[in-house]
Amino acid sequence: MLYAFCDEFLAISDQRELRQKHHSSFGPISRDDIHNSRPTSEPAKMTPVPVVNQTKSVNGLRKSNVWAVVVTHNPTSDFEQNVRDLAPQVDELVIVDNQSSPVIRQFIEKVASAHNTKAIWGQQNLGIASALNAGIDLALASSECRWILMLDQDSHVPPDFVATMFDAYEACAFKDEVALIGANYQLVFRTLQPPSPAGNTPAKEVKTLMTSGTLAKRTVFTDCGSFDESFFMDYVDHEFCFRVRRHGLRIIQAKNAILQHRLGSPTLHRMFGRPFITANYSAIRRYHQARNRLIFYRRYLYTDTKWIVCDCFRWFREILKVMVVEPDRRNKLASIARGVRDGLVQIGQAAKAPTRGSKSLHKTD
Repeated sequence: MLYAFCDEFLAISDQRELRQKHHSSFGPISRDDIHNSRPTSEPAKMTPVPVVNQTKSVNGLRKSNVWAVVVTHNPTSDFEQNVRDLAPQVDELVIVDNQSSPVIRQFIEKVASAHNTKAIWGQQNLGIASALNAGIDLALASSECRWILMLDQDSHVPPDFVATMFDAYEACAFKDEVALIGANYQLVFRTLQPPSPAGNTPAKEVKTLMTSGTLAKRTVFTDCGSFDESFFMDYVDHEFCFRVRRHGLRIIQAKNAILQHRLGSPTLHRMFGRPFITANYSAIRRYHQARNRLIFYRRYLYTDTKWIVCDCFRWFREILKVMVVEPDRRNKLASIARGVRDGLVQIGQAAKAPTRGSKSLHKTD
């Protein structure tokens, strides 16, 4: 399969490229490091995974000066447990609500009050980028904040998650250059094999991360700018990570920091005896993915050509899944077409004034 080969080639070559560029001392990379989660032949629910080497560190970095920003929009009842497990691991927790319904907002208020968290209430849903920026601004207003952990409402952190992130950071030979530390994701319908504690380094350098589960130094936002609010949702994380690397900073993933996370409403299917997963994103998500992909491709085509070419194949695969197995396919395909149209229009507006977050976003192509 062409797209499978492309994903494999991209992951291997990206690691080689990063290693050669920065002379990383992480040690040899195994195939398990590159693809640590794969579809299984049987449905595998999101189950707890043993976390390796989550011990307290002697350097005292575990909790001190860490703020967490959690974005909500009509969360489920699991949100309370997620907050309960996260709160003891950070100094301050900020909940930014993107216009949840009145009933759900009362639920969020109870959770916030029970765990003594700060809350920002959005009067309208301005998107994930705007919500993150609001929470980050509040964190940056505190001179004590040194790190900011970003999470989605449905992301569940295990005990000592933050501690494990710092273990990876402290083990990194170039930690002064590191701007972002990402988690290792346990996704629905995917089986994650935790790395063995023997002979494995706790981190690997990567090109991009998902926003949820990312721990950022406060200085990255002053050096590289905020999240691009014109993206609303989707590719907010990739755009920020690529911009961070364009500024000469580096990104690592903490292999032992396991984060349970859900992408869309995934379902498992089979075709010609081979299992595959589709995310079943809504039509509006498909619109933003199409629009933002094209704008993102335009910004970084000449600096990360290989990644973008392979992402085009991933996009093609997603569209095929929509056509073959997803419900509401006509509406979703029409939304993709509108997203492509609006993305091309946005690219063509060369004189458009920069939006918040696009100051220092990228160099002129």
